[in-house]
Amino acid sequence: MLIVSGLLLGLSSGCSVQLVSDYDHQSQQQMMNVAKQVERFYLELALQPVEKRSYQVSSKGYIQIDVELSALLLRQKVRELNELTTKQVTMTQTMWQQDQLTHRKNNTISDFIIKRRRAQYQRVFLAMVRGEQMKQ
Repeated sequence: MLIVSGLLLGLSSGCSVQLVSDYDHQSQQQMMNVAKQVERFYLELALQPVEKRSYQVSSKGYIQIDVELSALLLRQKVRELNELTTKQVTMTQTMWQQDQLTHRKNNTISDFIIKRRRAQYQRVFLAMVRGEQMKQ
């Protein structure tokens, strides 16, 4: 019994188990870049009078950011042991698409919603970036 315990202890000390992906500077930069684009999108909307915040005026911005989120998601999916970040990006993309549908349906967006969305996306991207930094 003592020999088996010693072997197991020796094996476990010689092997390391990696539970998360390695740090990826490019992913972190991409996250910060998309965060900046989302912030710019909402700040530009906020500068417009409410009656000029139609979905049509903003549709290209929604598409551009959706493409960036899709690219970020693809990058996260190909990284091994990266389920948490992949899930965070998927949730962010879903949130973005829901916001786009709501804007299309209402054909405007209020100051309150802009302020709320900016804060939400800042928290989401901050969590993603900090999560990536923790992998260093």
